[in-house]
Amino acid sequence: MRRILFLWLCLGFLAVLVVVNTLSRTPLPAEVVYLFIFAAALGAAYLLAKYLSAPVERLRDELQGLDHKRNILDLHDHLYPELQDMALKINDLTAQKREAANLRRDFFANASHELKTPITSIKGSAELLCADIPLSDEQRKELLTRIGLEAERMHSLINDIIMISRLESGGVIGEREEIDLTQTVRDFCDELSSLAEQNQLHLALKLEPVILRANRKNVYEVVGNLIINAVNYTPPGGRVEICLTTDAETLTLTVRNDAEPIAPEHQRRIFERFYRIDRGRSKAVGGTGLGLSIVKHAVERLGGTIQLESNKDIGVLFTVCLPR
Repeated sequence: MRRILFLWLCLGFLAVLVVVNTLSRTPLPAEVVYLFIFAAALGAAYLLAKYLSAPVERLRDELQGLDHKRNILDLHDHLYPELQDMALKINDLTAQKREAANLRRDFFANASHELKTPITSIKGSAELLCADIPLSDEQRKELLTRIGLEAERMHSLINDIIMISRLESGGVIGEREEIDLTQTVRDFCDELSSLAEQNQLHLALKLEPVILRANRKNVYEVVGNLIINAVNYTPPGGRVEICLTTDAETLTLTVRNDAEPIAPEHQRRIFERFYRIDRGRSKAVGGTGLGLSIVKHAVERLGGTIQLESNKDIGVLFTVCLPR
C-alpha cells in the first residue's frame, strides 16, 4: 500500500512540475525538466515492478520456508490466479513426497520389528544349544524345530518384502503369457486340501473356463494369497467359496469364507503393509502381514481392482476384477 501511495506521489509531483513549468514566466531549462521526468519515471517503474513482483516474492519466501514442520504453502488471496494454481500443484507434490517418506519410514520400522522377533528367538535357542546345560534329546529337537520354523518365517517375510518393493517400484512387469486361470485356482486348492481337511473346511469351487493373458507371477500372487488367507482364517467346520466368472471384457474372481466379520475401521486399513487385525492369530498361521498388500499391488499392476465386503451375513468376501 505504501508503494502505491509513493507511486502516486511521484506521478503527482511530475504532473505539478509540468504544469508549473508551463505556467511559469521563467520556465526551467528543458534538460532539467527531462531529468526530473526521467527520475520520476524511473522511480515509478521501479515501484510498479516491485508491486507486480510482490506475489512472486511471497511465493518464493513460502517455498524457502517449507520444512518438515510445515509441508504446505499458505495460499493468499492476493496471489495471481496463475500463481495460485502453481502453489496448489506444489502443495500436492509436497504432500505426496511427505506421504511417500512417511510410508518408507513406517515400512522400515515395521520390517525391522517383524524381523527382530524371529532373530531373537533363533538367537535364544542357539545360545541354549551352545551353553553347557544338560538337555534331553527331546529338548534339543524342540529347540532345533523352533530355529527351523523361525528361519522359515524370516525367509517368507524377506521374500514378501522383496516382492512388495518390486511391485511398488514397478519392477515386476515380466512377459505377458496365456494362463489357464481356472487350473491355477484348482492347483492352489489342491495344495491346500490337506490343511482344509485337517480343519474340516469345505472348499466350494464354481469356476468357468478362463484363459488370461498376463504376467504369471502377479496372477499367482493374487490367487495364492487370497486362497491361503481364506483357508487360514476360516474357523474349523467353516466354508470357503471360490467363484470365477467372465464376460467379453472382464473376469471376476471372488473368494468368500466364513470368518468373523471385519470391522469397518479395519476394512479401511486391511491392505496396508504389516497391518494385522489379530496379530497373534496371524503369526500363528505363519502370516507376514504383507499378503493382502501384495495382492492389492499385484491387482493394480494387472490393471484391475479389488474390493472387500464383510458383514455377519456373508463373512469375508474379496472380489477381484481384471481386464481380459
